[in-house]
Amino acid sequence: MEYVTSRGLRLEVGRVPRERIDAFNIEHPPPEPPTREVETFGGIMEDVPVLDDPGYMRAMYDYYIDAGRAQIELVADAVEVSDLERYQSELQELRTIGIVDGDEDGKAALLYHVLLNDAELADVVELVLYQSTVTQRGIREAEEAFSVTWAGKPVTAWRVPGTPGRVGRLFEDRQAARLNGYTWRDFRRLPGPEQSACVALIRIGNRLEWLRQQ
Repeated sequence: MEYVTSRGLRLEVGRVPRERIDAFNIEHPPPEPPTREVETFGGIMEDVPVLDDPGYMRAMYDYYIDAGRAQIELVADAVEVSDLERYQSELQELRTIGIVDGDEDGKAALLYHVLLNDAELADVVELVLYQSTVTQRGIREAEEAFSVTWAGKPVTAWRVPGTPGRVGRLFEDRQAARLNGYTWRDFRRLPGPEQSACVALIRIGNRLEWLRQQ
């Protein structure tokens, strides 16, 4: 996919192996928000995250700052910069001040420090992840394409009462791979939107099954 920066620089944005993303997520876990107990449907008490807690918001800010450079290093191989040779003087300056080691190609540092602003960095990371793994954007697009409704509303718009159980993203992805007939190795090799479609298919199926039982 082509991405054009605010300065007119054209980037060709591809994908990285899913296993590298999974390893990155294990090495850089985001902070966990605090929770509070609230009463939900049927008098069930459920712990819900407090996303506006000041301590959590500060921890998330620090996380994004610390993880930002690491994310660019993760996705840099998937980003092709047109006429990269033009930036050799900037690259040499980054080497002089110690940001880039002599044996590095420096593409990640150029993207982070020279070529992209904060919003563009986020856009490029999002595009690489979208093409490489399961993302909310990919799931949303698949749900819209499937267009499954119940009583005139999208199936996923129907809220399921809270339960004490919760599954992590990796568990859900592996379950989607198995139920769609893929080995985990083959699933991780699929384009990101196709991985997302597999997860969306399972989510919609589970929601339909719950609605049918009501």
